[in-house]
Amino acid sequence: MSVLNLTNDGLPNVLVVLHATVLRQGQRGISESGLLDLVAPNSVIDEKEKMAEQTLRRWIELGLFRKEGDQIFASAYPEGVRTASPATLRNFTRRAATKSALSAEANADLWGTAGAADLTRSLAWMMTLEANQTESSALPSLASAHFPDTSRAIVQNNSRFAGLKLWVPFLGFGREPFSTIDPTVALRDALPEIISPGEVLPANVFLERTATALPVLDHGRWQTEILSKTSAEPAYVRTGTLSTALSRALLCLRASRELTLRQRSDSGNAMVLSGVNGPRPDLTFHEVERPVEK
Repeated sequence: MSVLNLTNDGLPNVLVVLHATVLRQGQRGISESGLLDLVAPNSVIDEKEKMAEQTLRRWIELGLFRKEGDQIFASAYPEGVRTASPATLRNFTRRAATKSALSAEANADLWGTAGAADLTRSLAWMMTLEANQTESSALPSLASAHFPDTSRAIVQNNSRFAGLKLWVPFLGFGREPFSTIDPTVALRDALPEIISPGEVLPANVFLERTATALPVLDHGRWQTEILSKTSAEPAYVRTGTLSTALSRALLCLRASRELTLRQRSDSGNAMVLSGVNGPRPDLTFHEVERPVEK
């Protein structure tokens, strides 16, 4: 089982349609045959083209869907699902898929081939790279250089990088073009699990919650495991600052006024952001607030 094998294991756009169709059915669910007839009817889809079936099978195994007999259910439903807009359902699918893919159950062996391990270790590794300077074309050679031990390969073969190029922006860890490493959307999706509207958190508590919600970011479980096996220690680890990836996301959410980053002279808990040239002492913050939407 894999996620990055596009031929056998599904596509993000197919997943969105499958999940939205199941969500619209609500708690009553839908039969597997009925779901596939709606999404990929035999009258339209060539018998050889089994992408919808393969995508559904993979994400049942990853926990995004639940199968009871022949009935398919979503593992979670948003409020007001029947009247939710397509954009709302897409965003819900993106966060739900991220949680399923990064779960402990989907990554029992982070260095193996089962579950979502190939996607998870790829994301965790990418989020350690220089977000401002890394080109997508350089990823295969960087992966080989950082993990020369083939038993600890980030991606098992170069064809998997094609899958990575699709899943990274869909899950909110990059923007188009793919050369941009940017977890802003993923962090925005996870904010309700990290900080409530009107809440103010010390920087260290905010970072701990972020690492729990998105374990491929700084100090998260999967990134910590990746860093323990790499031959290249990122600069932000040595300097005790934040990665350029997480720094970019925080600055973007500050710019959009979704987060307020505050400095306090009486607080010992601080996070120092990183930029193109390394640590940015001028971007040191001690508290994070999530403003109440007006």
